[in-house]
Amino acid sequence: MIDSLNDVSNNELLKAIIERLDAVVISDKDGRYVYVNNNWTELMGGITLEEVKGLYVHDMVPETKVDEAIKTGKILTANDLTIRTKNGDVKMFCTYIPIFNDGSVVGCFTYTVFRGMDEAMNFVAQVNGLMNKVEYYKKELKEIRGAKYSINNIIGNSNAIKRVKSDIFKASRSLSNVLIEGETGSGKELVAHAIHDLSNRMDAPFIKVNCAAIPGELLESEFFGYEYGAFTGAKKGGKEGKFQMANTGSIFLDEINQLPLVLQPKILRVLQEKEVEPLGGKTTVLLDARVIAATNIPLEKLVKENRFRSDLFYRLNVLVIRIPPLRERKEDIPLIADSLLDRLNFQMGMSVPGISDHAKQKLIEYDWPGNIRELQNVIERAMNTVWCDTIEWSHMSDYFENRQMFKQNPHNMSQDYEIKTIKRNLEKNVVSSAIEKCDGNKTEAAKMLGISRTMLYKKIKNYLI
Repeated sequence: MIDSLNDVSNNELLKAIIERLDAVVISDKDGRYVYVNNNWTELMGGITLEEVKGLYVHDMVPETKVDEAIKTGKILTANDLTIRTKNGDVKMFCTYIPIFNDGSVVGCFTYTVFRGMDEAMNFVAQVNGLMNKVEYYKKELKEIRGAKYSINNIIGNSNAIKRVKSDIFKASRSLSNVLIEGETGSGKELVAHAIHDLSNRMDAPFIKVNCAAIPGELLESEFFGYEYGAFTGAKKGGKEGKFQMANTGSIFLDEINQLPLVLQPKILRVLQEKEVEPLGGKTTVLLDARVIAATNIPLEKLVKENRFRSDLFYRLNVLVIRIPPLRERKEDIPLIADSLLDRLNFQMGMSVPGISDHAKQKLIEYDWPGNIRELQNVIERAMNTVWCDTIEWSHMSDYFENRQMFKQNPHNMSQDYEIKTIKRNLEKNVVSSAIEKCDGNKTEAAKMLGISRTMLYKKIKNYLI
C-alpha cells in the first residue's frame, strides 16, 4: 500500500502498471480526483490531471458510483454508463473498487473495461469466435484421438445384444482391464469405442493398435516408443509409444491373440507396474492408461496350446464381454441391414430407398460366417447394382449361389447323393469360412485349417474361391 494516494504520480512502478490499463481514476475518501491516467485524459477529450485534481468526481460525471463505493465499501459496477466528454457522449463499462487502509476506506479506484459499445460488442464477438474455435478443435481432437462410435451405434433389440449393452455400461463405470471376445466382423472395435465413450475418460485419448497389422520387429518401438539413438534410423527427438499416447485415456489392443510370445511379458509388466520404458531410455515413464483388448480366438484355448502366457491372460481377463455372432441374433438382421444401408448411402453418395421385406427374410436364413462385415459387403454389392431402386432378393442371390444358404437336413437328401460331392462342398465352405474369418490372411487361414499355405492355395484354385 502506498503511503498516500497523492504519491501515485511519484511511484514509477505503480504508475507504469496503471498506464497500461484502460481509463483509470483514483479518488480520495471524499470522492475527489487524485489521479487519472493518460487513457482517461484521451477518452475525456484532453482533460488533464492538473485540470481536475481536487475536484469532486460527481461534478464531472453525475452518474458515477464513486461516492456509493466509498460509503458502502463494496465493489460496484456500471454496465451502461454514459459520460459526456469534449468529443461527445461515450458509453462505458466501469468498475469501482474501494481502497482500504487499516480497515477504513481511504479512496476509490475506478477503471473502464471498454471505452464504448462498439468496442464491447467487438470484444464479445471475438470471444464467441474463439469459443466456437475451441469447441471445433475439441471435436476434431476427439475424432482424431477419441472414440468415433458410441453405444447408439450398436444396433439390435435381441436379448443377446441387450446383454452386451448392459456389460458395456458396467465396464464403462470401472477402471479394470476389459477383454472383448468375438468372431471376426462381429463388432469388437465398436464395443471398445462405446466403453471409452461412456467412461469418465471420454475426453482423453483413445488409441487403437491392431496387433496383427504391425510387423513383429516394430511392435516394441510402436508400443513403448524410443529415444534418439536407440537404434539405427531412430528419429531425432525419439518417438512416443502407443501406451504413452494413451496416457489418461484408453488403449485398444485389437487381435491381441496375434501378440508374439516374446512381447507378452513386456506388455504384462506395463499392466502390472503402470509404467513404460522407451527403447534406449534410461528412465521409466509413469502411465495411466486403461487397457481394452479384443480377440477372435478364445485366449484360454491359446493358453492351453502354450501360445499365450497365462499370467497375461489373467491380467486381461478381468471384465469379459462376449459379442454374439450374427447367427445367434438373426432377429437383429433387418435393423442392422437398414442401418448399414443408411450409412452406405451417406458414404457413397447414393440414395437407395430400402431393402424389401422378402430380401430381409432371405438374409435371416443365412448363417453369416463373416458376421456384420459380410452383411455390409453383400448390401454394398447390391447397392452398386440397383443404384436408386429398392434392393430385392434378386440383387443379392448371386452372392449365395456358391455358399451353403440353408442348413441341409441329411434325411432330405436323395439316397444316391455322392459322398465325394458332399465332402467337396463341405470342404469348400470350410475353407471359404476360414479365409473370411482371417480377413483374407492366407497364413492365418492355413494355421486355422491345420494345413500348409501351399495346400491352401491349391484348394483355393481347385474350388475357384
